[in-house]
Amino acid sequence: MHARIGRLGVIVVAAIVQLATLVLAHNLVYLARYGSRFNEELVHSGHGDGWKAAAATSIGLSAIAATVAIVRLLRLHVLVRRERTAPAGSRLERSALLRTWLRIAPALALSTVALLTLQENLEQLALHGASAGIGILITPEYAGGLWIALAVGLLIGVVVALVAWRLHVLATRLREARSTAAAKRVQREAARPALVIDRPATSILGRRSA
Repeated sequence: MHARIGRLGVIVVAAIVQLATLVLAHNLVYLARYGSRFNEELVHSGHGDGWKAAAATSIGLSAIAATVAIVRLLRLHVLVRRERTAPAGSRLERSALLRTWLRIAPALALSTVALLTLQENLEQLALHGASAGIGILITPEYAGGLWIALAVGLLIGVVVALVAWRLHVLATRLREARSTAAAKRVQREAARPALVIDRPATSILGRRSA
């Protein structure tokens, strides 16, 4: 049950991160295309109240996810400090951060490109009855939209990887500290001398008088 809840939480967080990355990439592409006419062109291209609501929702969900992550980090940090463990990184390789980023960032960047391509084609189809196809983000109209989407995905991946790596570091240190403390308690129990019961001395005269 706990494992199922954990997987569901990971899926929810991944969806929130993906939505926020998509909204950010979309807005940056339009900002690069239109500059100071950014808001005006958003409205003209069909991004009205619906888009504003989606952007606001993504910001709100991202804020909630960030708050939960910060609270989790602080809680683990306090628990680790109570256990008085060794500094982070003494047993965990720093290369784990790079591996975490490589596992998250490329997938996030590619999925952002795919979703943004789909979204822009649907918008073009709704407005003009035709779309530019799979290469829409590399057309001159989109001012390097492909590279902007990739860069946003990779940079957001850095933030997500840092949080995931730090959570892993603190959780691992806490498990190691508790395991070490439990082993020491077992050793102390084993080293404790056995209770010896002294039997009262008896004598022949005492037995005869009894």
